[in-house]
Amino acid sequence: MEAKFKKISDSFFHVLGLLVVGAGILFLVFIENPVRFFIYAVLVSAIIQIQSFRDFRNAPGRIVRNFLTVAGIVYLLFITVLSVSPFLKIQEFKISHLNWKIVEPVLLKPYFSWDSGYKRKGNSYADVYYQYQYKGKSYKKTESEVLKKYYPIWNRKSKDELVSEFSESVSGKIKDKDYILFIDPGEPQQSKLFLSSEVLYFQGSLVYDAVTGFASFIIIFLCIIAAIFILPKKRFFAKK
Repeated sequence: MEAKFKKISDSFFHVLGLLVVGAGILFLVFIENPVRFFIYAVLVSAIIQIQSFRDFRNAPGRIVRNFLTVAGIVYLLFITVLSVSPFLKIQEFKISHLNWKIVEPVLLKPYFSWDSGYKRKGNSYADVYYQYQYKGKSYKKTESEVLKKYYPIWNRKSKDELVSEFSESVSGKIKDKDYILFIDPGEPQQSKLFLSSEVLYFQGSLVYDAVTGFASFIIIFLCIIAAIFILPKKRFFAKK
């Protein structure tokens, strides 16, 4: 009976794990990032694995697993690099949208907000309303979360202070014209705004959020371990 229950339990958690991983992949590939990033990863993986495809008939399972593993690693590296570098993200957009043109907006108005996380952890972000003209016709658009700034759990400032600092930073970028607006000449209502062209903007990336979140977990874990082993010793010596 116990063996049967264990078998059912193992099968359940195996299926649950596959569903969670599948949901994560679908979110990354189809929601969080453009699908073309995944296509890049598949093409690069195919080039890397091209010689191993000769053995596909002999070991199809191994070849497929290796291919998917390499594709996953390439994809994660690609989105990580782009997420921390607005400059590279702009260059990728230029290459993948060769027919799009750069235009100067006639109005650029940011709106700042705060996305709450655990305790003080969260991020400031800017939605931007802008207007531009193309061939004598005016267009208006609002883009959500054009730029973000993440904060670790240990920051001591209030969210109002953080949003205020972020708004000053973004306003400075707009004043210095550190932005770029692309439009599709065939469909001028289609546009894409980049609010930063920095080579590295680590604090605006989910990678920063993940790294600081992991660091917070390690710190809390070490504090718990220290409390478990140190406090009993202090009590022991106090009794003596």
